[in-house]
Order: sequence, then C-alpha cells, then structure tokens
Amino acid sequence: MPSLLITTSRRPSNRVRTFVRDLMTILPDSERFNRGGMSLEELTARIGQSGARAALIVGTSRGNPQQIQFVFPAGHSALSILIESAVLRREVLPSGGPRINGVFGITVNPSPTDNAQDVAGMVAELLELPLLVSQKVDPVGEGGLNRAIIRFQDVVGGKLIWTHYHAYDGTEIGPRIRIFSVRRNPNHEP
Repeated sequence: MPSLLITTSRRPSNRVRTFVRDLMTILPDSERFNRGGMSLEELTARIGQSGARAALIVGTSRGNPQQIQFVFPAGHSALSILIESAVLRREVLPSGGPRINGVFGITVNPSPTDNAQDVAGMVAELLELPLLVSQKVDPVGEGGLNRAIIRFQDVVGGKLIWTHYHAYDGTEIGPRIRIFSVRRNPNHEP
C-alpha cells in the first residue's frame, strides 16, 4: 500500500514526467500513476481506495514543473508550492546516482522561515519521519547506504530549496526544486 500517490495535471510534458519519476524514486512507498482525464473527485476516490495518505499533483507551465499540490483523501489541498525551477536527477548527477530505497531523515536549517517549516513539516508528516534541524547535511556512512536525506533550505529573497542528498556520503542526488511561494489551506485536516 503506497503512502503517497504522485501524478500530474493533464497533458504533462516529457520533462514533467521525468520529474515525477524522480520524485517517486526519492520518496519511499510512493506510487506514480497517469491521471489522464480524471477529475479531482475521481482522484480523491483513488487516494481513498489506495490507502495512501495523500497525492502530490505536479502542475505544468511551458513544459516545466510549475506547482506541487498536496491533496488529501477528504478532497482538500493542504499546501500548494509554486516552483521557480526544477533540476532533474540526471542534471544534478549526470553520471547517475545511487539507487534510493528509503529516507534517512528530513532536515531544515536553524530558524527556518514559515515556508520552510510548512513544506518540510508536511513532507515529514506524510512520510512519518521526524523533522530535524541542522546547519548542513551530515553524511552518516554505512547506515545511510541507499537512503536519502531530504533537505529544505531557505535562500536569499525568501525562496526555498528542496533537494535530496545521499545519506551515505552527503552527495547531492536531486531532484532540486527551487520554490518561490507556498500557499497554505488554513482548514487542513489530514
């Protein structure tokens, strides 16, 4: 049973399809599916039938990932993140990276902004992992083999970087997502 469903808005480009595959490989227990002409009500029913905690819907603009919306079985969206840019795994690590089969941890920098806290907290909640505070990514050695560290880091201009590192040696493995805005639903109840 997947913990997350990952899909796209209608008519995704090849780049968005690759981005969704990248997310699926980095997020444990997730399942990618083609949405096709499925309405939001049908998507909500699919979330409930699968037993997943939520679905991530990747929106498209001009062939690139533009938004990730977190949708819950009750049919509401808890967060929407607007993407400034997305770098695919193959662009971060052209030689190919390690196969990832789990997440070691989720980290934010000390004194994170509300955006970093909200997005990191949502991902930690969905993956049922603690949210840790760390100045940088610290490799963990053998215990981190084939596992990722998900990092949310505030950057200049009020933006946020969401990226992934190999827990074994601290190498960035991507994808890398630059977020410029986070929209919250104040009525969110998982």
